[in-house]
Amino acid sequence: MIDIATHKSVALIQATSHPRGIGFSPDGKLAYIANEAANLLEMVNVGEWKVFARTKVGKRSNGVTVSPDGGRVYVSNGGDGTVSVLDTRNNKVVKTIKVGERPWNMALTPDGKKLYVANGRSNSVSVIDTMTYKVAATIPVGKLPWGVVVR
Repeated sequence: MIDIATHKSVALIQATSHPRGIGFSPDGKLAYIANEAANLLEMVNVGEWKVFARTKVGKRSNGVTVSPDGGRVYVSNGGDGTVSVLDTRNNKVVKTIKVGERPWNMALTPDGKKLYVANGRSNSVSVIDTMTYKVAATIPVGKLPWGVVVR
């Protein structure tokens, strides 16, 4: 972790193996780190900078997005073409959603009702309805999409 005022490293988080993506709770108190080699989502208290919980997710987890209300964390799993949905009250996966090949980064609409997932090897973006946890649409895009921005 880097202090942006001093431009100095202030902490180092000991992740399990290969940290890949990170998302923060809306209040900034928790960090959620996808650990690609261990297929885990690791939870960290911001300020203490220590992993306090780990949850098994899909194969080669990489992207992380947190819902606007902080109730759900979405993790893309590049190795099995899925998105894991974690309930933050108990840090358990409540749903696994099949998307395209090699999903990477994601973005939620401001109201949290739609999740857009870049599927790198499928050359598409999956649109997930976060109320039903179903893919509502698949949008063909250019070659190897890596991320999505919602404005």
